[in-house]
Amino acid sequence: MEYTNKLNLPESIARAVTNDPYTNGGADISVTGMIGPARKRRLEIDNQALLTTDVADRIWSLYGQIVHGILERADLGNDQVISERRLFIERHGWNLSGQFDRLILAGKTTLQDYKFTSVYAAKEVKPEYEAQGNIYKLMLEEHGYPVEKIEIICVLRDWSKVQARTRGEGYPSKPVVVLDVPVWSKEKTEAYITERLMVHGNAQTTLPACTPEETWQTDSVWKVKKKGNKTAVKGHAYHVSEVEADDAAAELTRDTGKPHVIEFHQGEAKRCVDYCEASPFCEQYQATVKGLGL
Repeated sequence: MEYTNKLNLPESIARAVTNDPYTNGGADISVTGMIGPARKRRLEIDNQALLTTDVADRIWSLYGQIVHGILERADLGNDQVISERRLFIERHGWNLSGQFDRLILAGKTTLQDYKFTSVYAAKEVKPEYEAQGNIYKLMLEEHGYPVEKIEIICVLRDWSKVQARTRGEGYPSKPVVVLDVPVWSKEKTEAYITERLMVHGNAQTTLPACTPEETWQTDSVWKVKKKGNKTAVKGHAYHVSEVEADDAAAELTRDTGKPHVIEFHQGEAKRCVDYCEASPFCEQYQATVKGLGL
């Protein structure tokens, strides 16, 4: 992996990013790697020496590591909490590893995972977070620690006191949100692990296509705007039909006496475009780029 610093960030920041001590402990695959796209992982492995990333693209990850480091203070000397421990299990010939954030032993045994994230992302439990928490639960139970409850502690990096005061319901009232994660049965977790390991195993010989969910594909939409305005009219930012958007624009023009227009916004595979280091080596991505005319 080669790092670039195109934005000329301070050397101390760049070095903090490039000196990331992360390791999966020598496992065949990590929990996060197993949950992620098999195509992306395989291409990254096959092209490891050619991969490049810019330090600016790792800033949020760096902030998350800082948050985790500070939160470790909470459990100094507390024998009722286990923090930041990497566990290993064997499944279908794979050595699988995962490092959970925090396990509270007192009272109702609770597994907690910290996420340094945005207000928008903290509205609900993402499917990959749900899977991650339940796999950690299974790993902990296999090591003798029954888990009754799973929580995600969302530290909101873009929370605003002003927004909390003025926007009211629907906006978090505090900069930390706790989300309850649905708890799976052991059978469901095992079935999920089996399916994901099969996908990653098959990818060693035949690359699967990434799904729209894995590429974070957004829909193409038509927005209705008052002519001359940059933002869409409230309630009219996500029309999936051009005819529907045209009708809405015509109705708003009649009702307000002011012209309204529609504007097309092409959907895109956001992970591919901005967050996949393997994209330069991915035929699916290249085809998508050509298809969108980017």
